[in-house]
Amino acid sequence: MSPKTIFASVALVIALGSLEKSIVTTPLPIIGQEMGAGQALTWVITAYLLAATAVLPVYGKLSDIFGRVKMLNMSVILFVLGSVACGLSQDLTSLVASRILQGIGGGGLIALAFTVIADSIPAREVGKYQGYISAVYAVSSIAGPLLGGFFAEQLSWRWVFWINLPLGGLALWLINTNLKHLNQGRQSPFDWIGAGLLMVLTTLLLLMLSPELTFDRTGVIVLFVVFVMALVLVERKVHDPILPGRLAKLPGYLTSVILICCSQLLMFAVLVYLPLQMQWQQGMSAFDSGLMMMAFMVSITGGAYLGGRRIAKTGYYKSFVVVGFFFAAVGLFALYLGWLPVVALALAGAGLGLTLPSLSVVVQNVLPPEDRGIGTSMFNYGRELGGAIGVAICAMLFHSKVPVVVGEGSTLSPDAIDPQRLAQAFSLIYVGMAGVGAVALIATVVALKGQALSREVKISSSQPADESK
Repeated sequence: MSPKTIFASVALVIALGSLEKSIVTTPLPIIGQEMGAGQALTWVITAYLLAATAVLPVYGKLSDIFGRVKMLNMSVILFVLGSVACGLSQDLTSLVASRILQGIGGGGLIALAFTVIADSIPAREVGKYQGYISAVYAVSSIAGPLLGGFFAEQLSWRWVFWINLPLGGLALWLINTNLKHLNQGRQSPFDWIGAGLLMVLTTLLLLMLSPELTFDRTGVIVLFVVFVMALVLVERKVHDPILPGRLAKLPGYLTSVILICCSQLLMFAVLVYLPLQMQWQQGMSAFDSGLMMMAFMVSITGGAYLGGRRIAKTGYYKSFVVVGFFFAAVGLFALYLGWLPVVALALAGAGLGLTLPSLSVVVQNVLPPEDRGIGTSMFNYGRELGGAIGVAICAMLFHSKVPVVVGEGSTLSPDAIDPQRLAQAFSLIYVGMAGVGAVALIATVVALKGQALSREVKISSSQPADESK
């Protein structure tokens, strides 16, 4: 099967997973009005993100044991069933519960799609496809709110979920037609206790980071520490743990996970807070601020595409990560200074785009076949976690200057806030993120080592070593 056919088969899966994160945002006020939800309405989005992120590593490990196609089928089916439940929901409680089911399926869509690509395309060549993946993400993030608004105004907000049925059916057909050769697993007991503890830990961590959490975080922090200790104890005694310690020993793997976390942190900081600045501080319409963001998204896609092509041609990747974080830091600092915002956005976006294929090829190149599922999933887990951390840090910086709740459910409009305080808050975010970019740049120079990229896909049926000894 050609790499292009395989990529086309999983592109729809990637689109489904990324589209669902943005398509609900536009009809959210209409959903809240119909269900009388109030401030609790944000849990319609939060529930999906929590569930999808928590199950990411679990899908990866299960696919290593039971095969990619079986787990992809399960993921799509759960996602479609969750979509049906969302479309039939009559109150907020049932809708949030349905979004959790949908998120459990959705978490596997992204994780397994990237694993299938790693199974089928050599590390040196996979960079070329990162530009296409970024394009899928960009189109989904732009089309999602537009489709959501269209469905809500012209049909019903429930069509935001019904649209997943034909798309999910097509995805299942493509998976089972073109990816049947990837259904090979291995004999090994699954670490169910470790998986459960890891999912609880992820949920607690995301709740701690969430700016929407209104109650005291002390109890959540205590529970988090307790579950971390429990996970460490369990993983030491398991033959094939959910988080194999051998992954951390792979050259460049842990560094790449940390750096992709930094890259997504910077990306989500811009995606979430720049439109707010454009609308709240500068008085732009949502449409005009969306056009500004297109410069950012297009430059990310362009950077990923060009970087991936150069990696495939030269076999070098570290220089692209260095240049990428340098561009991102300079672009964010230019936003802080207010210099040519469109150019600064394009520079930051191109820089972050360069990091995507570069770090992906490092991970794919060092992962052994028997750990490719969990290894790739943990890399994507780092991406998701980076976005959550970025939003949390920016919220903390923003509210250090604007110590009020502005937005959903607030009695205070952004227009009532002193423009100077808003300007200070947004400037603090940009200079803070420029600092993160500079730290990531230094970490890349010091910790990321260059290595030869494989021109072939590694295939092996070897069993993992017993890590309990």
